[in-house]
Amino acid sequence: MTDNDYNNKVATALGTIGTILWCVQLLPQIYTNYRRKSTEGLPQLMLLLWAFAGVLFGMYFLIQRPNVPLMIQPEVFTFLSLVTWAQCLYYGSRFSFIKTLVIVSLTGAFSAGLQVAVIISLQNSALCDSNKTSICWPLLLIGIIAALLIVIGLVPPYFELWRRQGQVVGINFFFLAIDSTGAILSFASLLFPQTDEDGNPEQNDYLGMVLYLLVPFMEAGIVASHFVWWLRIGRYLERTDTDVEKSRSLSEGAVKQVERQ
Repeated sequence: MTDNDYNNKVATALGTIGTILWCVQLLPQIYTNYRRKSTEGLPQLMLLLWAFAGVLFGMYFLIQRPNVPLMIQPEVFTFLSLVTWAQCLYYGSRFSFIKTLVIVSLTGAFSAGLQVAVIISLQNSALCDSNKTSICWPLLLIGIIAALLIVIGLVPPYFELWRRQGQVVGINFFFLAIDSTGAILSFASLLFPQTDEDGNPEQNDYLGMVLYLLVPFMEAGIVASHFVWWLRIGRYLERTDTDVEKSRSLSEGAVKQVERQ
């Protein structure tokens, strides 16, 4: 096995695992919202931005056609983002089920129609031909905007942290862990130089590198904020709650003892 074959296989394996994780990262958050029947602390704007970012990434990858996992991932990500946004409307904004279903369905239909229209337009455009050495500037712009939307979507949680003195409320830490792990593995896959079928080196995906670094960095900031909050405030609240429970148990025990006498 040559070095190029080894790099291609390692990069493909890491990228595939990262893509799979980015397909399912919102499932823990969806389950948490359903179990709590609440989306308090989970910004709606983040999910809406992520949904539209998924639509744009879908355009980007369906035109580039790198591999099947990368073409499927944005569509799954968009669907799960819309489902989580629907929970925010239903649990958070107290919309009726029918109203939530209509709003999310119309948003999804608009997104799908926009994606199909842009893909057909760019595939038939002289700006995006089949020559791999040429740069499709509209497609590159779509990828940049999609990456920015992913990163900007992680800004609203920081406003929630500021409102709560740094405490994380409503955001599932397993979701953050899966999301960050997927980004890190995807970034690692880009560190292995790859070649095409003819043995020519492929261009480095600098846009992907920046995105895959910024996501875990910003999500680590969310976790760090909650840890600092726990050191400053949270652990003392836990002690207070424990003391209250102990006092309540002692009081109930004393009352029962008096009743027996």
